Amino acid sequence: MKARDSVFQRIDRGTRKEEGGFGVIEVVVSMFLLGLMSVSFVPLLLNSWKDTGANTTIATATQIVNEQIEGARAVRSASSTTPSCQDVIAFLQVTLPPVIDPRGVTLQPKWNSTTCPTTYPGVVRASVQVSRVGSTTPIASAVTLIYVATA
Repeated sequence: MKARDSVFQRIDRGTRKEEGGFGVIEVVVSMFLLGLMSVSFVPLLLNSWKDTGANTTIATATQIVNEQIEGARAVRSASSTTPSCQDVIAFLQVTLPPVIDPRGVTLQPKWNSTTCPTTYPGVVRASVQVSRVGSTTPIASAVTLIYVATA
């Protein structure tokens, strides 16, 4: 029996439990710290969400401005290969329909009034702006000079 008892004593000594692993206090403290860190990131996430929405509206307004300028530069009458001032003025006087951006914001493009040059060939200064419907503050705007050969 002594041989058998000595085997069990060796096994008990070899499998003695060590003080290791996580206790309840460590888990609670780590959860508290994780919660504190996540709460500190909430304002950052909310601000980035708002900025993303504003940038979407600005990008859409800029795209509308670019499309309108390219359209004005491409104006030609059916009988002419070069633009005339009356063609450009007629294009700029058309009331543009509102555009709704991906966020649902309604944007209104608008051309500002312009005049024909006194000598030809010359340039017509055209200015376009895009603002929210109901607001006069432009979100995006641009000015371009359009070459015209005749009145």
